[in-house]
Amino acid sequence: MELDVKQQILVAIYTEYQKDIPMIHKEVTPTSLGIEKEKFDIAIAKLENEGYINNSRVVTSKKQREGNQWGIAMVMLDFAKMTPYGIDYVEKIIGINNTDNAKSKVSRVVEKCGNWGMEQLKDFGVRVLSEVINHQIDKMI
Repeated sequence: MELDVKQQILVAIYTEYQKDIPMIHKEVTPTSLGIEKEKFDIAIAKLENEGYINNSRVVTSKKQREGNQWGIAMVMLDFAKMTPYGIDYVEKIIGINNTDNAKSKVSRVVEKCGNWGMEQLKDFGVRVLSEVINHQIDKMI
């Protein structure tokens, strides 16, 4: 299976969302996912419009040349969250049981992305997984 740009971003947001304190605005970026900024910005606008995420902020420009083809100057994910619809969608395409713990969910994302040859997204998931595991260890100590 090959994920399109919107799906890649949604999976990354889902993965980051599994942390106790997700930092979506810092971790889910065009650079971290290896996605062109214009494609990233348009995909965020679409994900918000389609109800997969909410509370993102899409800043448009009156002069199209200042933004991208959609007139988007920038997107901000400071308060972005997944909707129940977005969570359900990712869990279906990845094959995740919604009752699994965060570690199991992120492990499944890493496994699937590796199987699909999506190295950038897999690497993103590995970073999140290490943080989730470290946080669990810190709780035990």
